[in-house]
Amino acid sequence: MIETAIIDRSRAAGQALSDIPLPAGTIVATVVRDGQPTAPAPELLLQPGDEVLLVSHEASEREIHAAFQ
Repeated sequence: MIETAIIDRSRAAGQALSDIPLPAGTIVATVVRDGQPTAPAPELLLQPGDEVLLVSHEASEREIHAAFQ
């Protein structure tokens, strides 16, 4: 399980989950917004302050952070 935070200057801020090119073998487990986990629907727009929890069997933590930052 890998966690990455969305900040104001993250390239993922304002983007839909489906628009984020994830490394192979990686899935979004949940997005935590305002302390509450939310379902990772493809149309969910990421906002600064969101925490994204991902699972990957192939990608490194560095590769995952690069996709969002």
